[in-house]
Amino acid sequence: MSKVVSAAQAVAMVDDGAHVAVQSMGTQGIPMTLVRELIRQSKQDLTITSVVAGIGIDWLAFAGVMSRFCGPIVSMERFGLCQGFRRGVEEGRIEFEEYSETGILARLSAGARNLPFGLTRGMIGTDLPALHPDTIREIEDPFTGERVLACRSLTPDVCFLHAHRADPLGNIQYDGGTIWPDVQIYPKACGKTIVTVEQIVSEEEVRERPQETVIPHFAVDAVVEAPHGCHPTSFFPDYVYDEAFHEQWVSLSRSAEQARAEIERLCAAEDQTAYLELIGEQALERTRNWRELA
Repeated sequence: MSKVVSAAQAVAMVDDGAHVAVQSMGTQGIPMTLVRELIRQSKQDLTITSVVAGIGIDWLAFAGVMSRFCGPIVSMERFGLCQGFRRGVEEGRIEFEEYSETGILARLSAGARNLPFGLTRGMIGTDLPALHPDTIREIEDPFTGERVLACRSLTPDVCFLHAHRADPLGNIQYDGGTIWPDVQIYPKACGKTIVTVEQIVSEEEVRERPQETVIPHFAVDAVVEAPHGCHPTSFFPDYVYDEAFHEQWVSLSRSAEQARAEIERLCAAEDQTAYLELIGEQALERTRNWRELA
C-alpha cells in the first residue's frame, strides 16, 4: 500500500496541541515543506522539539503555531538569533523547556528504547536540572557511585524528517546513510513519522542500495515528495543553504509585522511546486552549485 500523500494530507495527521519533533541542525536539513504546511493549516498550541533548531522554528514562533519548545537552542548559526522565538519567550507566549543537546538526546533515546529514563553527565554543574525537577534527577551510579543525571523518557506524538528518496511503500533512504542522531532516534521515539523526500523512486531502485535505507517502511506513516524540501536550509550533498534568503530574513525579522507578512506570502504557495516557482530557479540553482563556491 502506497504511503505517498500530499503535504496537506500529511500535516492533517497532526492535531492541535500535539508534540512534534522536527529534524533540524541550525541551517541544515529542516523539513520546511511541512513547517509551512503547519502554518497554512493554522495549527495551534504545538510543542516543538529539535536538537538544534533554526529558521523553521522561528517561523512557527512568529505564526503563533507553537506554545512550547523543548531543546537546547534556536539559532541560525552565523546569521544570528531567531527573533520570533526570542520575542515569544521574552513575552511569555512560548515556554522554553531548555536542555543541553546531550540532555534532550538522552530523553529521546530513552523513549526510542521504551525505557523510563536515559543517562547523561552533560548538564551537571549547570542550572538546568534545577529548572526541570519533573524530567531531570541526579542519581547515583549503582556500580561506581558516580553522580549522573537521569532524564525522563520523551515520546513526541509525531516527527517530521527530510530524506533523499523513498519508495511508495515508505522505505526511506539517505545518500551514504546518515550520522544525524535525530534522524535515527525520532522514528523510534515518536508515535508517527512523516517524511518529505527529494524524490520518490521505485521499490527496485531502493533494493539496489539496501545499505542506504535508514528508516524501514513499517516505521513510516506518510511520505511526501518535496524536491528542494529543506529550502532555505541545506540538504547535503544536493544543495547548500540559501545565504541571500537567510540574510533577508534577518533583516525582515527585526519587525514582527514584516516577518509575518513574509511568512504569509511564502506560505500562500499551495504546494512545493508553487513554492519553488515563488523562490525562482536562479536562487535555487545558486544553492545547487555549492562545489563551485567551495
